[in-house]
Amino acid sequence: MVEYILENQYWKLKIQKDETQGIRYILHSKVDDLIYADEDYHYRILTSSKRGSRYIYLLHLGSEHKAKKLSSRDIRQEGSNTLIIEGRFEETDIKITHEFKLEEDSQWLEEKITLTNCGNKKVRFGLLNFGFKKAFYKQYSGWVDHLDEFTLTSIPTRRYIGYGDDRKKEKFSANDILFGAWVAKEAEMPGFCAEGWLWGNVEGGLLICKYNPTQMEYSRFNRLPTTLPGRGAEDVAIVFGGVSLYEGNPELATTLKPNQNYAFGTTRYASYKGDYKEGFYLYRNHLEEHGHNFKQDYDPPVHWNELYNLGWISEKTGFFVEGIDFEVYTLKQLYEEAALAKDIGAECLYLDPGWNTALGSEIWNEERFGPLKEFSETIHNKYGLKLALHLMMNFEGKNAPEEWYLISKTGVKVVADPYINLFSLCANEHWIQEKTRRLLTLAKEGIDFFMFDFTDLSNFMFEDLGCFSKEHGHEVPMRRQTHVENILKVIQNVKKEYPNILIEAHDRGVKPRHPLYFQHNLPHSFDENWGFECMWNPMQDILSGRALQLFEYNLAYSIPLYLHINENSDNENMLQFWYFASLARHLGIGGLSNKDDRKYKALKNAMILYKKLKPFFTRGTFYGINQKVHLHVDERNKLGVLTVYNLNSRVQKVEIRIDPHRYNLKIRSIDLYDGTNQKLETLDLNQNSKDVFKIEFEIPPLSPIIGIFKN
Repeated sequence: MVEYILENQYWKLKIQKDETQGIRYILHSKVDDLIYADEDYHYRILTSSKRGSRYIYLLHLGSEHKAKKLSSRDIRQEGSNTLIIEGRFEETDIKITHEFKLEEDSQWLEEKITLTNCGNKKVRFGLLNFGFKKAFYKQYSGWVDHLDEFTLTSIPTRRYIGYGDDRKKEKFSANDILFGAWVAKEAEMPGFCAEGWLWGNVEGGLLICKYNPTQMEYSRFNRLPTTLPGRGAEDVAIVFGGVSLYEGNPELATTLKPNQNYAFGTTRYASYKGDYKEGFYLYRNHLEEHGHNFKQDYDPPVHWNELYNLGWISEKTGFFVEGIDFEVYTLKQLYEEAALAKDIGAECLYLDPGWNTALGSEIWNEERFGPLKEFSETIHNKYGLKLALHLMMNFEGKNAPEEWYLISKTGVKVVADPYINLFSLCANEHWIQEKTRRLLTLAKEGIDFFMFDFTDLSNFMFEDLGCFSKEHGHEVPMRRQTHVENILKVIQNVKKEYPNILIEAHDRGVKPRHPLYFQHNLPHSFDENWGFECMWNPMQDILSGRALQLFEYNLAYSIPLYLHINENSDNENMLQFWYFASLARHLGIGGLSNKDDRKYKALKNAMILYKKLKPFFTRGTFYGINQKVHLHVDERNKLGVLTVYNLNSRVQKVEIRIDPHRYNLKIRSIDLYDGTNQKLETLDLNQNSKDVFKIEFEIPPLSPIIGIFKN
């Protein structure tokens, strides 16, 4: 037997090569002393070289009986930290280069895979399925290695994954994996594939994640059945890590020209101890290692969104206000909103759709509002506010260049959504140049923030097929990858000229949803992600649990979320305000206008307290003590802010235990405030024998408590 070994204090990866027993890849975590893989690595491809062929990308593993295996494999060790496996797939000209790297003191085992077409014909892949393999269930003996105790959790959100998208499960049990009882396909997004997975039990487990900032690539965790004699009889293994295709992504890996290669993103493995939150924190550390954080001087202004008071001509319901004629807003109304913003304590006036000549034109409507420079100077100088604009990539179509339209296979212009009646965008080079020109024209007049919205590649009615125009200068049909790259180019063009403009970028219009770090931290890229559309009925989102996806995002991400909320749906305790203030580093508010109203006064008082504590919420480290107790820590001053929420209709007594060493705190007392900035009491903090602070108090129904730690 020949063995190749990578080993440090965290991992032992061993490849055993035996003439009689074959090859085994044994993945042993020393952190929890568990064997996570112990069979041969799973290498499978399906290819076609037929001219003009396109696969419907295979999502099921029943096709694997025709898949090609490795016909040869060479293994070598380079130094003490790298293993290289090179092989060829049977009956093909496809070569694989497979690299494992384990640095001396690193908790991360890293894996990279490259495919090369060594032949003289283009090859199209219908299936790529590479990964570690672990026996999971044996037909005649049952569960393997207590894996019935293991559950599977997706990162960065567990159950809710958007506005209206619900997986119905926060985690998948061993039975779910065994029987393939996941979720309905329409709720996958990404379902079988995610940015990362936690596979473990109540004590901890394994984090598996994929990292590819420039292309849409996912990590997957799949069951692999082996049919046995007898009706319905099968052994089941699991395959994880490695690489795979999911819904045709990453797109550039689906076709290889002669002598072309494709290097997939890095897969990383690490063990964690504790519950799922600890696994999420580990994933957040991984992203921060790669620069996915906020800038050191990040100080986003609180936005006042006029939409909640003035409405939107394309949306005539859902604003919790009466007497709106739903016309495009007037200049007088905008200045009235600016006055409200200043009075309430907001720092920026945000204009949602209605400021331009047509939706998506990005041309300031000078006929209605006068010169932009004059308006901008008034907002900045008279009201002391910054100015923010909503942008659309899909567009209304009035006087739009012909090159902007996405053209179907039958030669017609595609409508993105009949509800709003916008045309789908073809993000080609013509659009990049003109969109950039128009945005720079706006930016030079003093714009402080841009939101990039309505980035849909095709529409909500059918699959993202792309543009088929032969006149636009792109491949036919246009790839999703081209679409998202060209939207990023416009963002980068703006940032190059105006680096201080904050930019939030919605998901770049592709399905399934791409990893949320995708394209962030590239040169001149965007600053913020969108808060999952929890802007229409935020109180319901909190109480129903849908807003938990923001909580989980913050466990796994430091890239700021931007979200505005309708404060007309809040209660007088400001429960909604403080909940989203805790989870959206960049907060927007709106929806109130009567200065004598009790809720208006409550919001104004809440804003006074929020602005005192704003650095904790915008730049602090977020910890989820639990779903209703949030902690924001200033790592430099070793201080923090605690926000606690009672989501029930009765008074609740709360007991919170805080380990100051765990959260890097140096504190002696805590001041408690209600949601309207009324101080309730000061509690001295006494540590018990385990050096843990115990904090006890009562919270009124449907209310927040804000605790300010002191040293």
